[in-house]
Amino acid sequence: MVSKRSKPLIEGVVIPSSWDENGIIIGVSLHTSDEKEYQVQLNGLGHELLDLVQHKVEATGKIRERLDGSRQIILSSYRKLKLDDR
Repeated sequence: MVSKRSKPLIEGVVIPSSWDENGIIIGVSLHTSDEKEYQVQLNGLGHELLDLVQHKVEATGKIRERLDGSRQIILSSYRKLKLDDR
């Protein structure tokens, strides 16, 4: 089902992508300046991004691009950036 795998460095803003029945954020994705979206897998480091909603981060990890065009990232590292960092 996976068409591509790579470990690039991506930069984006952490945005909520799913909520539980009480409105608590249970999923996030990274939105990049080139309008790509990467769903963050919530294992290990991915859970830490739940606390960084609306923050800019630089992340590396395994990216899976599915046949439907959606992308998922399994983080291997990340760092929080200042808003003026590029």
